[in-house]
Amino acid sequence: MNGKISTMGHSVIYYGEDDGARTIRALELGPADLDWGVVSPEAPEAEQTEALADAVAVITNGLSITTEMLEKMPKMKLLQVMSAGFDRLDVPAIREMGIEVCNNSPAIARSVAEHTIGMMMMVYKRLPQGVDGVKDGSWQKPAKSGEFGKVYEISGRTVGIIGLGNIGSWVAKMLQGFGTTTLYTDVRDFSTEKEKELNVTRVTMDELLDRSDIVTVHVPLSSSTTGLMGRREFAAMKSDAIFINTCRGPVQNEAELIEALNAREILGAGLDVTEIEPTPLDTPLLQMDNVVLTPHLAGSSQERVDRALVFSFENARRALNGETLQNPVEVLD
Repeated sequence: MNGKISTMGHSVIYYGEDDGARTIRALELGPADLDWGVVSPEAPEAEQTEALADAVAVITNGLSITTEMLEKMPKMKLLQVMSAGFDRLDVPAIREMGIEVCNNSPAIARSVAEHTIGMMMMVYKRLPQGVDGVKDGSWQKPAKSGEFGKVYEISGRTVGIIGLGNIGSWVAKMLQGFGTTTLYTDVRDFSTEKEKELNVTRVTMDELLDRSDIVTVHVPLSSSTTGLMGRREFAAMKSDAIFINTCRGPVQNEAELIEALNAREILGAGLDVTEIEPTPLDTPLLQMDNVVLTPHLAGSSQERVDRALVFSFENARRALNGETLQNPVEVLD
């Protein structure tokens, strides 16, 4: 192990539980030539304050660092988030303190994109029902019978990507193998070269909802994206279209999604995220034959964790050397 769990001050801090799996992996992958250590959020407050006092960069394992904590860290230059999401952080306030906030969207993108494609296939091909049929002896019956019993192909479909950032771009790249017509909408501008490389066409949100067989969202959670997919949007989709969400649960208005599913305004949904997590066992979504739920698993691949750790430590090194930091978060509100 290269790093160490310590309450003594270090220039770079990995902020995570002492016995957490990602902390253990950080101890294995952390650079031996970097002055770094681990601080646990479970440690006494006074102990944390002392251990964080000399930090120039803090790598957070999905745990919030408050502005009150940062005010006691006069040397801080970088708050590095291990995940793509940063909605728990008051980024403008942190930047006013002279601290940059960077996330790990490039590292997580491939893992989430693969899960997104997997969700499309699970809903379209009714794979969970097929597995259940094999296990309980009913064979094809759960997958091929009932009102939502038809099995479909992704190939040749029209897919609408809402948010063409790192993750959305990887989804578009992977869809090229399926020969889809891929549409996208985004608040940001992208070059003609990027659109050509990904074989995507920019359209308005309304056109995307109207034309797409599959609608998949890949946006950060913010005030402008909370409830982005609601009653109006689901009603605008095709009645045989499916909705995929692998970003953040509050991006969908869950009650209105349930209404749309019950009213058969859309064919089905694949959700890796829900408004409340863990997903409550009494949610109607769990009783729906046309909905697939997974437990916020999309970004949890071993490869992604390793990429995120390597990126985080290298960005911390840039902070120590006064170099340009990579992947500062974009606050679009």
